[in-house]
Amino acid sequence: MLLFAFLLSCNDHIINEVKQPEIIVAPATLDFGHLLSGHETRTRTVTIANGGTADLVIDRLEISGDNYTVDPDGFTVEAGNYYQIEVIYNPITFEHNEGYLDIYLEGDEQPSEGVWLDGHGDAPVLNVLPPELDFGSPLLGCDTTSEIQIQNDGNVDLIIDDIVLMANIPADITIDFGSLPAFPWTLAPTARLAFFANYMPLDEQDDLTTIDIASNDPLNPQSIATAEGSAVLSNEKIQSWIQKSVLMIDIVWIIDNSGSMNFYQGLLGNNMSNFMNIFLSYSPDFQMVFITTDDPTFVSNIIDSSSRDPVAEAVDQINSIGVTGSGNEKGILMLSQCLDGGQCSDIMRRDANFVAIFLSDEPDHSGGSLVNFINIFDSARPGLFKPYAIIGDPPSGCTNGGNPWNTQAGFGYWDLVQHYSSQWFSICDTDWGSQLEEIAQDISIQTVFELDSEDPHVDTLRVWINGQLITEGWEYDEDLNAVVFTYEDAPEAGDSVDVGYSTWGCGEE
Repeated sequence: MLLFAFLLSCNDHIINEVKQPEIIVAPATLDFGHLLSGHETRTRTVTIANGGTADLVIDRLEISGDNYTVDPDGFTVEAGNYYQIEVIYNPITFEHNEGYLDIYLEGDEQPSEGVWLDGHGDAPVLNVLPPELDFGSPLLGCDTTSEIQIQNDGNVDLIIDDIVLMANIPADITIDFGSLPAFPWTLAPTARLAFFANYMPLDEQDDLTTIDIASNDPLNPQSIATAEGSAVLSNEKIQSWIQKSVLMIDIVWIIDNSGSMNFYQGLLGNNMSNFMNIFLSYSPDFQMVFITTDDPTFVSNIIDSSSRDPVAEAVDQINSIGVTGSGNEKGILMLSQCLDGGQCSDIMRRDANFVAIFLSDEPDHSGGSLVNFINIFDSARPGLFKPYAIIGDPPSGCTNGGNPWNTQAGFGYWDLVQHYSSQWFSICDTDWGSQLEEIAQDISIQTVFELDSEDPHVDTLRVWINGQLITEGWEYDEDLNAVVFTYEDAPEAGDSVDVGYSTWGCGEE
């Protein structure tokens, strides 16, 4: 009995050893270095050892990262042994590839261990600019030339072995290699060369030339570029407008109030009715104010569509200005101050056309850069600002028999008007009535219809109003590149206006 009890006591202290595998992976990173892509591959070895007391079962291997391969199948490593796997790196172009080798044990959803992968591919990279050259649709007989560039975007010398050209018949698109040497051509990294594609279409068939470039670029040893075009007998385009029915306009007169202006202010007052009567005949929604060349504040109240007698009010304001102002006229500066935080900014309407009319017998002395003032006007009234000027004739000024003073050229005002392709009028002209009428008509209804293309074939210009071909009452103005109607023949409110024309151009450059 004592022996039996002793044996039972010993069994309570027997330790049952549990056998476990232990994975050991080396190295932690595989560095494949730099390889010549398309020519070199490199194999690195990963050792997986089992430092435990039971079999280590690898379920599978997975690789992330481009251009790395490994046998994904699982395997078993006995206790105390090791197993080696091979990872292959095969770069295909100029590139830097990073990756990761994941090792999954049997029954695990997440990898147990991993190895970083790092490798570089060295290679030339051929880049053709543009790869697809489109000459568009030029007119028959036009001769257009465009540049084609080949550059090496890799880090190894690019060797162009040959270029083979294929074109439809007749070959209207030709390639000119100029003074380039015979093949092969060698381009160092970042280097480039250029040749030319010429297009002179002789028929209306579509034209295509393919440029097959053979090189040592491992990714694209045969690179294809194309040049195409399709000539036309006519490249006519049609622009369309609708004449506005109600004109919304804000007008600022900037009047020189220096000592020499008494005569010219009188002319303006005497002829103001010509301006106002023509202007009001179009029933505009308008506001009008007067400022001077030394003060940006309003001379008097705002004249607008609700005024009882706008003509008389305008004349009264002109007569009240006087000639006791500064002889250092700064009309452009005064307008900018009125518009940029001054009274004009409080009343000018966002959707209204903004017209400034300068009257001065001397040049503008605002100082500073005209560009700065233009930026102010364009920022405050984008696309809606238009200046006019009644000034002395550039470049030498002018004289008026009724005025004892010699009138200086209105530089500054003239430059501003030129920038906006607007109009200026001679302050020495004896017929102010017609001048003011012309301004009134110009701002009251659209008579100028600008063309989008800079090189119209004038003989092909055609004009329609409400679908009816119009052959009189308009002309082409080369300086404005526009169809310009006479005031009497201008389209009426609501009329549709279409202008068709061809250009001399030979398509996109």
